[in-house]
Amino acid sequence: MIIKWEPDTAPVVVSVDIINSTLVKVTWSTIPKDRVHGHLKGYQINWWKTKSLLDGRIHPKEVNILRFSGQRNYGMVPSLDAFSEFHLTVLAYNSKGAGPESEPYIFQTPEGVPEQPSFLKVIKVDKDTATLSWNRPMKLNGNLTGYLLQYQIINDTDEIGDLNEINITTPSKSSWHLSNLNATTKYKFYLRACTSKGCGKPVTEESATLGEGKYAGLYDDISTQGWFIGLMCAIALLTLILLTVCFVKRNKGGKYSVKEKEDLHPDPEIQSAKDETFGEYSDSDEKPLKGSLRSLNRNMQPTESADSLVQYGEGDHGLFSEDGSFIGAYAGSKEKGSVESNGSSTATFPLRA
Repeated sequence: MIIKWEPDTAPVVVSVDIINSTLVKVTWSTIPKDRVHGHLKGYQINWWKTKSLLDGRIHPKEVNILRFSGQRNYGMVPSLDAFSEFHLTVLAYNSKGAGPESEPYIFQTPEGVPEQPSFLKVIKVDKDTATLSWNRPMKLNGNLTGYLLQYQIINDTDEIGDLNEINITTPSKSSWHLSNLNATTKYKFYLRACTSKGCGKPVTEESATLGEGKYAGLYDDISTQGWFIGLMCAIALLTLILLTVCFVKRNKGGKYSVKEKEDLHPDPEIQSAKDETFGEYSDSDEKPLKGSLRSLNRNMQPTESADSLVQYGEGDHGLFSEDGSFIGAYAGSKEKGSVESNGSSTATFPLRA
């Protein structure tokens, strides 16, 4: 005979009442005391999601456990996924362990409201218009029917404007263009995703319209373009390279001729000093010198003739030595030769014994 210490029978699931899309109430029948085999500690609910009713995707089995102590026949199961199918079982347990599970009870959760959209951005504004962009929620919790877009004027005070609403009935829509806004005004935008059960929590964004003027939105539009940003980066890079080249050349310096610089930009004081030191040279200074030499040669020719006559005539005998050698003429010619050498003329004197 085998003695069982755990409960040997399973409760029966009576009903699963849907409270909302994420909460249900489970009711079961309790087991007889003689089937507990000891002191009953409570009941345990096991449940797991089998598939999504939105796209029919099968979900892998992941069992969740929730225990309820004492002698009771119901329990609340929270945090379920909306618009999904679940399986559920109930069992009793005592201090020795858990008894067998009930037959799985299949139930489905209804649609719920979606989560808030993933993001909301104001991608373009002008003086009286704004363009918004968004992405759908991560969890739709049902079939998406559209979006609710709301906006109102806000400012630095506590005063706010009237709330304007736009129902967007196209679920695939991911942007919207607003018009007839006030210029130079700050707005707050609210966007909610909606299903047949209602709209979820909003995602918000703030932005201000531009001021009055024909070209008010021009620069904002250009500054968001990729080609404009690339052009500005290229100009900045070229400017940096040019400044670097100029800096290197300035540090390196250049070589030039001092003489050429002096010729191009003469200093009056230095030029005056050169003139006083060296004087001016010209052909007119040379001509009087040549004339003087020719005059000297003419003056000396009669002297040479006279010397020749003395040699052959009865002239002064003091020119000869005691032995009859010609001294005077030689001495005279030597003196005259030192003068005539400047005029490139040479005198010859014949000697007689």
